[in-house]
Amino acid sequence: MKRMMIIIAAFAVFALLTLAAQAEAGGEKIFRQKCTMCHTVNGKGGQYGPNLTGVYSRLGEKRIIEKLNRPKNGNPSSRMPSFRTLPEADMKALMAYVRTLK
Repeated sequence: MKRMMIIIAAFAVFALLTLAAQAEAGGEKIFRQKCTMCHTVNGKGGQYGPNLTGVYSRLGEKRIIEKLNRPKNGNPSSRMPSFRTLPEADMKALMAYVRTLK
């Protein structure tokens, strides 16, 4: 019985890691499609918007989502579009990727 519980726990951890990796990969695709034309990460990307290298550690998820949904709140002259209509699953995937930007 104990061995079976270990196998089930190991499978659960593997499944969660796989889902996290898939979300991160999906988030990277969304980031490339919607963000890199204006924003730089690790020296690559656009030069129009702020550098997003390490943005998650500086702002945290809640503030990043606020900025994505209402970019003009912090900067009324911002030309960044709102991402309020981005599906929740896509936003979660995007945050999974942004969390990795160090």
